[in-house]
Amino acid sequence: MMKRLLSLMLCLMLLTPAMAFAETLQDCHRVKVTHEDTTQKNKSVIRLWTLDTALDSVDAELASLTQEYVDRLGPDLQKAGNKTNKNSRLEVEVRYSRTGLTWMSFMVQARTTYHRELIGQEFTSRTYDMTTGERILLTDVFAEDSEGWAVLRQAVLDTVTAYFPDETPDEDTLSAYLTDEGLRNLDFTFHGMSLVLHIAAGSVYPGRHTLIEVPLYYPDIRPYMTEKAQTETDNLTYYKTVALTFDDGPDRTNTTKVLNNLLEVGARATFFALGNRVSGFADLIQREHDEGHAVASHNYTHGNVSKMSVKNIRAIKGKIDAVLYPVIGITARYNRVPYGLYPDMIDAKAGMPLIQWSVDTYDWRGRSTATIMKNVKKQFTDGDIVLMHDIKDLTPTTAKTMAEWLKEEGYILLTIDEMFAKDGVVLEPDVVYFRCDDGVTTIKPR
Repeated sequence: MMKRLLSLMLCLMLLTPAMAFAETLQDCHRVKVTHEDTTQKNKSVIRLWTLDTALDSVDAELASLTQEYVDRLGPDLQKAGNKTNKNSRLEVEVRYSRTGLTWMSFMVQARTTYHRELIGQEFTSRTYDMTTGERILLTDVFAEDSEGWAVLRQAVLDTVTAYFPDETPDEDTLSAYLTDEGLRNLDFTFHGMSLVLHIAAGSVYPGRHTLIEVPLYYPDIRPYMTEKAQTETDNLTYYKTVALTFDDGPDRTNTTKVLNNLLEVGARATFFALGNRVSGFADLIQREHDEGHAVASHNYTHGNVSKMSVKNIRAIKGKIDAVLYPVIGITARYNRVPYGLYPDMIDAKAGMPLIQWSVDTYDWRGRSTATIMKNVKKQFTDGDIVLMHDIKDLTPTTAKTMAEWLKEEGYILLTIDEMFAKDGVVLEPDVVYFRCDDGVTTIKPR
């Protein structure tokens, strides 16, 4: 009770019309994350993630949800066929995100893998007012007679049918999702600039175990929201924005560490993956996608495009599509060119929006976290895009330290999609973008 009262008092202090930006992370949004591994008799492994939030009631419900997955799925884990780290594994994680000054969303995911192949996934979402413990439902976001339901219905239809373009979704299941009852019962989470609906891919595409993510960006749906939901999604009033991005992966060790650390700090990011690494690290690409991060293109190889023919440059997008579709069902919506050589991509009409950056960590030089933080703290401004590399050994710690510092400095972390959607900027093919500050996307003045 004392925990809830203290959280309520501290959050209400920030609810003043005159505030421009939150100066620090609200106490009702603070979360401590831990995990514990258990090795079963047959050598299968269960990793259980645990959250300590501002409310004991929320902690108890999340713990109940995670334990149910452990108790039900853990005994069925099969024995691994080897003694390497390609084992039999159940990972029950809780990812969390915040919006406004009091709301938080939680996504409990139970992912079963065998020899790194994803063979099953279940999930449950919850959203709460972290000052009262009240659970927030979609009917609290959109009134019963709101046109927002039609917007959600169209978004679900368009997104589901866009996944796995060579396959046909199950019509009965899709139709059930599109009913009034089906929409109201969909799992959802709130993020920095989007409401995301979550659908099990296997329910409409049998045999698929990944997720279908249906994003609805706040500027597009706020007119249909209830007054309370509008207040809790007005993040541009409360926070500055930044996007963390990672190039050159995936990498077995370091990308895994980056993902774990982002999970701990409740941050989503954008991963610019090399196409020729997708198939060999399909489980990591799936994890990036299913944990709410954006998967983008870093070309098919890390070659110098200035030495490539126009024909080969134009072929990059098709090659990226071909490797991503079988793994996550969608392709990359934008690209970052190795070495930042975007003029060659534009001249060749490569056919993808080109994302640069406005804050360079130079982590590829092996700089320590302390050195990077010392150099970049004074560089941050609203709308920045940060360049890092998830293949580098020190980057996982740097990413976590930076995310924690940014949250304390009044920033909310966005994916690239969210960063541009917040200002209504539509990403166009063969156009370069460095940041997004109130719609300005050019190089940041020094």
